Amino acid sequence: MKQIVHFGRKTLLALGLALVFVSTTHAAGQLLARKVCVWDPVGKNGPVMAFFGDLVPTAIHWGLDLEFLPYADENLAAQDLRDGKCSMALVTAILARDFATFPGTLDAIGGLTSERSLHMALATLTRERAGELMTQEEYEVVSAMPIGSMYAYVRDRRINSIDAMRGKKIASLNKDIQTWTFAKLANATPVHETLSTFAGNFNSGRLDVIIMPALAYNTFELYRGLGEKGGILEDRMFYGMLELITRREDFADDFGKRMRHYTVNRLKAMLDLIAEAESTIPPHYWIKTSQQTKEQLDSFFKDIRLTLKIENKFDPRALSMLWKIRCNDSPARAECVMPDTP
Repeated sequence: MKQIVHFGRKTLLALGLALVFVSTTHAAGQLLARKVCVWDPVGKNGPVMAFFGDLVPTAIHWGLDLEFLPYADENLAAQDLRDGKCSMALVTAILARDFATFPGTLDAIGGLTSERSLHMALATLTRERAGELMTQEEYEVVSAMPIGSMYAYVRDRRINSIDAMRGKKIASLNKDIQTWTFAKLANATPVHETLSTFAGNFNSGRLDVIIMPALAYNTFELYRGLGEKGGILEDRMFYGMLELITRREDFADDFGKRMRHYTVNRLKAMLDLIAEAESTIPPHYWIKTSQQTKEQLDSFFKDIRLTLKIENKFDPRALSMLWKIRCNDSPARAECVMPDTP
């Protein structure tokens, strides 16, 4: 009798395992295969591709089988998204503006000025209403993540203020309207560049100023351009953003919300990567600026945001959100005491 009971238990266990196997296999068969075009200047072994390594198993729980494809040219990644060759594309906010203006305004110059304000902004995007703000026509920006503070790299340390940039050649990547406006308002010369040309032109002296994060220092060998005379202004201009854009029809309605929560949960890892990159830059390259210069930069950045708002290049709702966050973070700021600008 005991043997019969024992046999019965083994049989039930075997049947249970078989059912689990069948169920799992069936679920795997129901996964939606989606291609993700990822801009990573280093390629398939680059930091951006590596960062998304743990999203693959996470996405499986969401019913998705994601295939990440590296692109050296973000313009091509964006075009393949438009053409339907991929369901998602990761590009800079510069190109994301062409798909949705609200998330494309998150990297507004002077918009986010501290890690705390960055945390607040990304947390705000996880709210229910954010889905509407991050959506435009058939596209949705489901994630915005920082690639680091953007700094002015200069080939000559005497270029340490806006006035000193007069007549200098400043790179404008991928026809970025923000850096183009920066150069114009500074009475400098904007130069159209791509991510494949700007480093060589800066390192060879054909450009005087580029605006880049610390992650670019080693990736693009910018120390060659800095040499013995150059430096990096210590003032944070804005947080550069990478943004993940989807074709809405290819995903469930709640995918954007899931991804924005995922981004907030991975923020510490991103900031650790950024801090490590900043620590590798030799201290002597950092150029300290006076309080007067800091105030001048703050006012100058405000003029750029206002100009792009008037030209309908920046979303006024995003600018308003960023202003509220800055003033929550630093209520003593002049723009918060006398609020009259974005």
